[in-house]
Amino acid sequence: MLQTLMRAWQFQKLSLKKRLTIGIGAMFLPLILLGVGAFISFEGTIRSFESTDNATLEKLFPLANLEALIQQAPRSAEVCLSDRVQAECDRYRQLSQEIDQMFTTLLATPSDLPEQRVLIQAAQTAWQQSQSSYKKVITASSQRLTPEIIDSLEQSVQQSADSLDQLYKLMTHLQLADNLAQAKKVRQRVNLIIATMFGLGLGVAGLSGWAMARSILLPLNALKNGANRLGEGDLSHRINLPTTDEFGQLASTLNQMAARLEQSQVELRYSATMDGLTGVYNRQEFNRLLQAELERSQRYGHPCSLIMIDIDYFKKLNDTYGHPAGDEALRCFASLIKQQIRPADQIARYGGEEFSIILPETSNGDALYLAERLRQAIVAHTIQITQWQMVKITSSIGIAVFPNDADSASALISAADQALYIAKRSGRNRVSRYNTETTFIQ
Repeated sequence: MLQTLMRAWQFQKLSLKKRLTIGIGAMFLPLILLGVGAFISFEGTIRSFESTDNATLEKLFPLANLEALIQQAPRSAEVCLSDRVQAECDRYRQLSQEIDQMFTTLLATPSDLPEQRVLIQAAQTAWQQSQSSYKKVITASSQRLTPEIIDSLEQSVQQSADSLDQLYKLMTHLQLADNLAQAKKVRQRVNLIIATMFGLGLGVAGLSGWAMARSILLPLNALKNGANRLGEGDLSHRINLPTTDEFGQLASTLNQMAARLEQSQVELRYSATMDGLTGVYNRQEFNRLLQAELERSQRYGHPCSLIMIDIDYFKKLNDTYGHPAGDEALRCFASLIKQQIRPADQIARYGGEEFSIILPETSNGDALYLAERLRQAIVAHTIQITQWQMVKITSSIGIAVFPNDADSASALISAADQALYIAKRSGRNRVSRYNTETTFIQ
């Protein structure tokens, strides 16, 4: 059971409910072992006591029986000697034979107690003395049974009985001492079992607590930290719990929720900053980017140019080929501009068919060169507006430079827009700088 518990905690394959059940079961395991061990120990002790008692009774019963027979012998001998009753004499001889046989058996039985043989022999000697006195009286028909003779017989018999009684008490005392020793051993064994089970219980409880804490508190801490990071807006964070239990399922659910929120956030950010038709920045994001770039230019003393570019005769293209064709032309126009500008430049759809390009750290001359290159690329490109229709378009471009032409974002936009108006008024397909009418014709 403990091995199953450790395997479950190591590989985190069981559910939280099953882990709790196994952990509690493991904590109760030492109590069960303690109960079983105590039961087996007590049962073994009781059987040992019973076995010892039976063995002692087997030894004590012949002694008690022999002592009882010896106690009966004087009465039969007295009747036989005084009244000469043959039946009593026969009874006495029968008792004597039984007593002699029992002495012989007891002396022949091996014993670990040295006193046992000595006391039995003393009892046998006293008995034999009484037998010798009895035979003298019974064979001498003229001899009368006097009180002295009776006292002598009874004294010999009593000595024999006393020896047996002494042996009986000795063996009983030894049996009590043996029982006491066994009781002490039982107490020591029980104490050992209790101490062992207590130590085992503490070990299992500690291990169970540690493993349970590790399998519950660590995932909870990971979930808490992950939830805090997600709550702080870090939707890219993922909770790494390689488990399939309830914690793993919760972590997976939170990760899926975070992924959906992150995707929604990306989509919202895209919708808030990008133009859905052309895939470039929208006007709101353009205003923010331009303000940030002008602040950077002012801080470091670098120029910043702005290009406003417009598709020539776009309304005519819409009216001739339809608005879907116009949308396709806008997409191709934006894509072509992105191919021509530098990675640091930023393009945005300013409105309708008009686009704006922010040129960081770009002077008037460099901006003019880039604008002319862009105009020529547009003229040379053919736009496929439908599967069977191709068109060519031109563009008009206006340029303004910060801080030479304007000292704010709105002023810069106005200046570039005025330059674009000059390009259109001058015949379109031209590049115009603010406050100049320098024109490049294809």
